[in-house]
Amino acid sequence: MSFTTAGSESSAEHGSAEGAAHPRLRGLRCVRCGERSSLRSDTEGCRRCRADGVPAALLAEHELSGTDGGLLAERWSRRRDGMWAYRELLPVPGERAVTLREGATPLVALPAPAGGELPEVLVKDERRNPTGSFKDRFYSAAVSWAAWQGARTVALASSGNAAVSAAAYSAAAGLDCVAVATPDIGEVWRGLVELHGGRMVYAADAAERWDILRREADERGWSVLTNTSAVPVSSLWAGVEGYKTLAYEIVEELGAAPDAVSFPVSRGDGFAGMWAGFRELFELGLIGALPRMIAAERYPSLTTALREDLELPPEQPVDPASLASSIGNPQATVMSLRVLRESGGTAVACSEEELRAATRTLARSGLAAERSSAASLAAVERLCRSGELSRRDRVVQVLTSHAAHQPSTLR
Repeated sequence: MSFTTAGSESSAEHGSAEGAAHPRLRGLRCVRCGERSSLRSDTEGCRRCRADGVPAALLAEHELSGTDGGLLAERWSRRRDGMWAYRELLPVPGERAVTLREGATPLVALPAPAGGELPEVLVKDERRNPTGSFKDRFYSAAVSWAAWQGARTVALASSGNAAVSAAAYSAAAGLDCVAVATPDIGEVWRGLVELHGGRMVYAADAAERWDILRREADERGWSVLTNTSAVPVSSLWAGVEGYKTLAYEIVEELGAAPDAVSFPVSRGDGFAGMWAGFRELFELGLIGALPRMIAAERYPSLTTALREDLELPPEQPVDPASLASSIGNPQATVMSLRVLRESGGTAVACSEEELRAATRTLARSGLAAERSSAASLAAVERLCRSGELSRRDRVVQVLTSHAAHQPSTLR
């Protein structure tokens, strides 16, 4: 399938020989106050909002006025480059991309139980990326940016999947990779990082990871790709750009935006990136309506912020025995909260029992998912039971990672 609505190569700074319409990367813009910034390689976010006590992300802003969306979509449809088929709206020129042919993952129908309340849910199967998770979109874009800027070592904080992806893409780029984690990171994740030539550094707890990243980055010249703040902000904007391609692929396959998208959310880099992609397609005239975004979280940080009309999602107590480690952050971001408010969306805090049941449902349809990844289905099931979603809705749930990364899921 392809985009159905009519209307560059890379941004004007990148140059192009493929056509007259050129989206342009203008710079960065704060998701909260709207203040613009030049391109930066740190993850501290907006300085004005940080001074206000509400740390907020800086994300990329593209100039799309004058771009013929139809011509752009036609160009995309002719390519077979995975995520980088959409290189006009990605942060580096296509010829500088560090790629393992990530993206181009399918939508798989998850049949509704006979006589049940669920609509037919379409699963965006991100397990099929090179390292088995949606993080490959981020690290293809982020490592490409870091390499283009002359970095020699990239560094990140991770609970698992991000570390594996970063190590793989750093290896492909010829860069060193340092992953800062807590000692309880899963053995499979640790082993894969080391197999790709990455180096593990261990922090006493999750909070100390930020201290290590800030200190060592300054001393050793690391290019840091993830959040470094105790109150979470976002990861590097260039990597968040890679997640926009989730939206592009869904619309290209369906011919329209779905009614709703359910996504496992912790800090929400993927959630915010995907929403940015839908907004760009809307601005280009390639979709006529935007989807409602659903944040499937483990702890009710966004849920509380929406209910109490807060500006900053609050920190929540955590369950140390939870298997949902990939969405285990106790505090969500302003960035994710803005997505919910802009899209008219909602957040669902999933219990361990709901995640376990959703994991079984997916597995019995042939889709073995990491426990955190099943949150997107658990959220859809809850919203269907409450009547907030109906059988008439076209729903996409993002399946972010494979069960093989987390053997404890298999028990």
